[in-house]
Amino acid sequence: MNLEKSTKIQLKMRLNSIKNDKINEECGIFGGCSRAGNIAPYLKCALLKLQHRGQEAAGICCGDLKQTLYKDFGLVNSVFRNIKISDIKGSFGIGHVRYSTFGDSRKENIQPLKVTYMGEDVSLAHNGNVSEAKNIREKFERIGEVFLSSSDSEVILKRIIFSLKKKPSLWTYDEVAKCLCENFSLGSYCILLYLPNRIMAFRDPFGYRPLMFASCDEGDFAASEDVAFYGLKVNKMIEIMPSCGVEINSEGYEIKPAYTNKDISQCVFEQIYFASPASNIFSKSVYNTRYKLGEILAGCEDKDFCADVAIPVMDSGLACAIGYSSALNIPFHLGLIRNNWMERSFILPEQKKRTRNVLEKFIPVKSVIEGKKVVLIDDSLVRGTTSGEIIKILKECGASEVHMRSVSPKIINTCFWGVDIPTKEELISYNKTECEIAKIIGAKSVKFLPLDKLRDVFEGDIWCKKCFEENRK
Repeated sequence: MNLEKSTKIQLKMRLNSIKNDKINEECGIFGGCSRAGNIAPYLKCALLKLQHRGQEAAGICCGDLKQTLYKDFGLVNSVFRNIKISDIKGSFGIGHVRYSTFGDSRKENIQPLKVTYMGEDVSLAHNGNVSEAKNIREKFERIGEVFLSSSDSEVILKRIIFSLKKKPSLWTYDEVAKCLCENFSLGSYCILLYLPNRIMAFRDPFGYRPLMFASCDEGDFAASEDVAFYGLKVNKMIEIMPSCGVEINSEGYEIKPAYTNKDISQCVFEQIYFASPASNIFSKSVYNTRYKLGEILAGCEDKDFCADVAIPVMDSGLACAIGYSSALNIPFHLGLIRNNWMERSFILPEQKKRTRNVLEKFIPVKSVIEGKKVVLIDDSLVRGTTSGEIIKILKECGASEVHMRSVSPKIINTCFWGVDIPTKEELISYNKTECEIAKIIGAKSVKFLPLDKLRDVFEGDIWCKKCFEENRK
């Protein structure tokens, strides 16, 4: 197969997460103003730390008055492999790593999105989904507006431009906030908007997605997670609260309210799966949350349950498995080593290719597995495809039994807010008992964290758990 044909095939495939049966990640954003020279090196470094949030494509937009855009398919290091990042000029910029949730996989959908309006550059990076995008797009198209992408992010940018109808340098924070509030009140989003010599960041009124801010010696920056600030000399770090945002310029920053408050509804999967374990989001340590979930799941086991070894499905199941094994005093081992030399692969449509992909990604440690009663710990169980393949691998390595454990409850409903959960019928837990699920994936037993136990970690009514609930409002 020639290179051109291979590239075309790859570009048509959507990027896979660590495991094909996992919920796919969404996007990561980072941007701000550098006081220490050009911002491009900081953008690249931050996007590398946010790589777990999206592996399909990456991009940065840098400059001052004039903006320069670099973006392509692939991981961050791949996208910027042939670019001397230190030569990219400008103290302002925004960056994005993408996993497509709304809009297909084509280059026009890679962010940041940049346009020139009234002679001035303006660009946008966005994490989340806005449910109003389809209707707004249709209204624009009926009056002759043309869209270059299928992304809802372009709808947001064009809606702002259409509402304000003046040079981007004249836009005010309050005007942009008002436009977002009036047109995207039901959306799930964090937005970075790059105007001439200014950055604006907004977090939606519900607070589905996290947005962090840090004022550092090197500059002022906003990001999806605080792990993006690691390595900077941080003087102040703040979580941007729902309905709020921040405006950054060369003189400093100002955190401001943006919209009318709504009932906060933070996504639990940010803590369970999406975010880096090194991050603190929604005022909680991600690592500690996953460790605690493992402990609670262990407490739900039958009194006569025992196992020889607890093995995590890497990487997001690691802290969960440590907590689980510690609570039950079961030996913890890395029985599956993830092949870190592989880039995360594109989704493979045929089952044979998916199976081969699992075999390439996870290398079993036979000495840990052979002759053992294994309990396999993961953060969640979605389709069950890869879980079944991993269990098969463990059995082929001589495991006497394999018991599957999920630190999240059964996922029985789809998500509207930027999480790529498949249709109900694709969800392995939908309308199935634990015994039926165990039979499908080849496990001796399967157990999920009970939904009421999830509330021991995620207290109060500020958490979105709709994917676990059959009858949701």
